[in-house]
Amino acid sequence: MADLERQPQLVRFGNFEADLRSGELRKEGVKLKFGGQPFQVLAFLLEHAGEVVTREELQKHLWPDTFVDVDHNLNTAINKIREALGDSAEDPHFVETLPKRGYRFIAPVENRGLPAVEAKARSQVHPAAENGVIASRQSRLRSWLIRSGVLLVVVMLLGFAAFFIYKKFHSGPASQQALTRLTFDDGLQIGATWSPDGRFIAYSSNRGGKFDVWIQQATGGDPVQVTKWPGNNWQPDWSPDGRYIAYRSEEGEGGIFVIPALGGTGQERKISSFGYYPHWSPDSSQVLFETGGTHRLYVAPVDAGQSIEVLSKFMAQHGGGVISASWHPDGRRITVWLWTDSPYPEFWTVPIAGGEGVRTSIPPELMRQLKEVSVGGGIREWDEDVKFCWSPSGGAIYFERTFGGARNLWLMRVDPETLQATAIERITTGPGLDSEPALSSDGKKLAYTAASQTIRAWLFPFDASTGKVLGEGKPVTPATAEGWNPLLSRDGKLLVVTVNRAGRWQLWRKSLPDGEEGPLIADAYMRRNLAWSPDGRRLAYSKQNASTKDSQLVVWSTDDHSEHPLTDPGAAPGAVWDWSPDGKALLFAKDNPDTQRAETWILPVAGAASGGGQSRKIIFDTSYDIYQDHFSPDGQWIVFEAVGTQPTRPDSSIYVMRVSGGPWIRLTGDPYWEDKPRWSPDGKIVYFLSGQRGLFNVFGIRFDSAKGKPIGRPFAVTNFNTPSLMVPTDIGSVGMSLTSDQLVLTMGQFSGSIWSINKADR
Repeated sequence: MADLERQPQLVRFGNFEADLRSGELRKEGVKLKFGGQPFQVLAFLLEHAGEVVTREELQKHLWPDTFVDVDHNLNTAINKIREALGDSAEDPHFVETLPKRGYRFIAPVENRGLPAVEAKARSQVHPAAENGVIASRQSRLRSWLIRSGVLLVVVMLLGFAAFFIYKKFHSGPASQQALTRLTFDDGLQIGATWSPDGRFIAYSSNRGGKFDVWIQQATGGDPVQVTKWPGNNWQPDWSPDGRYIAYRSEEGEGGIFVIPALGGTGQERKISSFGYYPHWSPDSSQVLFETGGTHRLYVAPVDAGQSIEVLSKFMAQHGGGVISASWHPDGRRITVWLWTDSPYPEFWTVPIAGGEGVRTSIPPELMRQLKEVSVGGGIREWDEDVKFCWSPSGGAIYFERTFGGARNLWLMRVDPETLQATAIERITTGPGLDSEPALSSDGKKLAYTAASQTIRAWLFPFDASTGKVLGEGKPVTPATAEGWNPLLSRDGKLLVVTVNRAGRWQLWRKSLPDGEEGPLIADAYMRRNLAWSPDGRRLAYSKQNASTKDSQLVVWSTDDHSEHPLTDPGAAPGAVWDWSPDGKALLFAKDNPDTQRAETWILPVAGAASGGGQSRKIIFDTSYDIYQDHFSPDGQWIVFEAVGTQPTRPDSSIYVMRVSGGPWIRLTGDPYWEDKPRWSPDGKIVYFLSGQRGLFNVFGIRFDSAKGKPIGRPFAVTNFNTPSLMVPTDIGSVGMSLTSDQLVLTMGQFSGSIWSINKADR
């Protein structure tokens, strides 16, 4: 496609609208199922509206250096365009066929941001109109010259200002590079990786109904499916010698596989029974991968042998707070991205054989640049920022970072000898989600996923006594904000949600009977881990000061619409989980400074802030963190999530324990992450979220409260397995709440495609 810096973002014609950046065609605001090569052909015709476009020009633009059946592909694309537009070859209103010459887009178009193109198209489609507008054009020309003179002065001033900023910060200004869209499938394409010669990309797409690894030419053409067996297959990485692709598979209990780059049924080979995000070593002899929540790193030889843990001493020293890791270009060291509360990333490069690592420090003036971009009063937005990659020369790191609700790609230049940062530049500037940077072997092309998402609370009709979803759900929070941690009142009439608008948080309320909605509280604090009292008159939650990070437990009352503190600020009490059935006490999480484990405490509510209520510890273990505690409806049991530290797999299971004490009774034991346990109102079923197949869904397990035993195996309640509607993977902020006839969940709708920056090394 043409350089996006010169293209309009939206092209309108008739009652249609084409978004050239996202590759979407809409009719009267409704998105049509239309994309791929037909959209590319339509986009090229729209760019040259009113002009005759030859078949040779279309071939050169869409299929350069590719041996395809051009006539067949073009005929198919034109037919699909006409079908989508309701057009015909005999009586065309949009696309005209000129025998032996080519095609022409004949309808008037409106190109937002490019009125000159619009005028050109209209004059060529309607030549007779040319003579009638000469005088007005001369007038517009004079106005244009005046505006251009002013604009030139402004541009010169901005140029001087940009130069001054560059000299001051030793960093290039944020600029949008020339972009090329590489994939045009519906749905979501993620995890791009380049072939060594830069001619092909591999990525994961759900175009077949589930995620699989696909390969296509970087210049276009139809993709070829590489993985063709059960389970989601994703996170591909192409070996530097070009022979194999490594990837993560969710089949069975999951693991790391390799397959010949050209694919082939039965050619896949498991090299590890666990792990995520494989990365080939520069010599293609071994694969580095991560273990997910346990934050450990392993290396597996590609030919034979056992996986071995690496950097264990370094990881222990840094408390396991590792976001992601990748090989340094020299192949002897590994670079890890450490988890911090700071708006700037912290990278360490450590010898794989052991020894001291080198921290890539960032000069204070560059830190200030990143802090100035951040919004939300210091509230962290980057829980999902995980990917980075080195330039082949070792002189730069590309990484993703989220500010103001937008995720962009950044370039940090480093001294190859000292690994210290010398400059930082934002290389994408859009309002969407740009992630997963992947650099070609020559360092010139950067592929990434440009995605869009909508995070909202969805309400589903539900029979909690049987675990059946009774119909299609509907979103119940605004599309203009992210809706996390939804909570229903016990009578099902009121919904409260933690809402994020471009990095700024609010506590949102919605009356379900009449649809009335609005902010409950909107200020500089973040409120989460919500819990309604049994009578529905009080709402307990943790409240965090965005600037100081101090937290406290508070109760908001419907009587006076005010907050009442339960603990002093700065006490860092953790999260509120649930009220006791009599409404006199709260379950909450509290970290033990000696064991570094989260424990469950109970806090009497009356007089808590003044010291009148004495909290006490009720559930704890030196090997587990305890989260998400909830009382059973009869007040006899507590269900909770226990998170351990298995070295190679998720260790999160659901347990119950009598309120009076006693042994833990395990309800689940599968090797998946399990979270958010909730009782059915009759106390006979425990519902929870489970990450089977790599995506989260609601499951349930029956429980005999009289015998204190689970009944049978967990059963699936939902089947959200496509990006068009799925539970977000940021499970910590996902909420689930239910009544006897309603189920509310945090749900995401995701779409995205692979794009390329063609001069990433400039």
